[in-house]
Amino acid sequence: MKPLDTNADPRVVGPFELLARLGAGGMGVAYLAREIPLEGLSDEMVAAYRLVEPDHDRGRDEVADPSRLAVVKMIQPSLLGQPQARERFAREIDAVRAVAGDRVPALRAADPEAGELWFAMDYIAGPALHTLVKGAGPLPAGPCAALGLALVDALAAIHGRKLLHRDLKPSNVVLGPNGPVVLDFGLAVLAERQSSQALTRTGDRLGTRPYMPVEQLRDSKHVEAPADVYALGATLFFALTGRAPYPYMPLMVPPTWEGVDPAFLPLLGRVIVAEPLRRPDLDGVRESLSTLLTDAGLTLEQAAEQLRERVTDADLTPKLPPEALKGRADPVVRELAQKAVDEGEAPDAPWAEDDPGFYGLVNTEDIEWVVEGADGPGGHPPTLLDDGRERTPTAPTVPLPASERRPGDEPAAVGHPLPPPRPGEAPMAPADPAGAVGAAPKVASRPGGDREGAGSRSGTPRT
Repeated sequence: MKPLDTNADPRVVGPFELLARLGAGGMGVAYLAREIPLEGLSDEMVAAYRLVEPDHDRGRDEVADPSRLAVVKMIQPSLLGQPQARERFAREIDAVRAVAGDRVPALRAADPEAGELWFAMDYIAGPALHTLVKGAGPLPAGPCAALGLALVDALAAIHGRKLLHRDLKPSNVVLGPNGPVVLDFGLAVLAERQSSQALTRTGDRLGTRPYMPVEQLRDSKHVEAPADVYALGATLFFALTGRAPYPYMPLMVPPTWEGVDPAFLPLLGRVIVAEPLRRPDLDGVRESLSTLLTDAGLTLEQAAEQLRERVTDADLTPKLPPEALKGRADPVVRELAQKAVDEGEAPDAPWAEDDPGFYGLVNTEDIEWVVEGADGPGGHPPTLLDDGRERTPTAPTVPLPASERRPGDEPAAVGHPLPPPRPGEAPMAPADPAGAVGAAPKVASRPGGDREGAGSRSGTPRT
């Protein structure tokens, strides 16, 4: 987790206070967040935000409980002008909403009609499988079998909604207090085929190469459920060895089996194969893993407890920032958001007519440039339609009004981070330093939520 960049990151998205940045990828930015308990939130606003918590939970503070936290994911600002990218992000919201189960995070809220699309889902307090194995070593056979059975349950829930994951990998598996949970299952290829507006084209390659099968490397659009079965096997291979079956991309030949527990060789030898029809289905994988546990003299409950103990002993669960441990929203943030509701505005509307714009306009000529990597620790790496590369965030810019511009003034930053410039391109302007103490927290923009429209918006719900 990284602290919020007060010059670039918003403090409020919908009725959520953002607490820390979890990571950024090619499609989205993920934040740790907490719902702001607001009084008088109308049914229309609840409907507009797709809030799913019971009404009686609203309007009161919660104790400092990680299970009350959320992950808010926003579309990358650089993609806001691309209708296809917005549609992809909206479909991920639909996928998260559709899939229910103990092995997937639940949707908490969403605003697919916002100027900057976002959705919120449960935060899972635990390390990613990748973090655990790299930090504490490969898993023994019993805990690995328990992990595999949890992944089977997750994929069964996803496939049951006519969806595919297409990017199952160790960094997309979080080992939470109640066991493994699978993240980022919004690549809905099966649903696309039922629409004339298919978003994935023949020949597109989506996913992460070391964990995808050959057929997905060739064409992501036409893969079937066996592609996810392969990724499950590749993830178990990593859990047992600390490495992917193939370091760069899938091959037509078997991987090197060195380090794989002999008990897993029969199963993985049938799963990590180039021909999709040779792989077992999820029921076959479940049966093999159950048999493996029986042969080891373990029940599923015993193996799952061994996995939990290993996670606890490793002590690799991401540390929450102090703001998250307070158990309640920042008083300034809550007061301003509540004022917006009382005045008939949505919580992410501009909070004051005399506020100098959403993000302020300042001179940035003396700002020092800082370039750093963007990762997704804590089990929440963004992977939506990503090519596997992490991107360093910078900020888009808007010019000062001509009447206010002075010689030497540079464009001021506004909005959320953007990917860095490519070689040969001029860099974007650095982040706006206007987030001084006492300034109104930044908010996510919505249609009609610019400076001029701030005073004219009403609480009328969107349709």
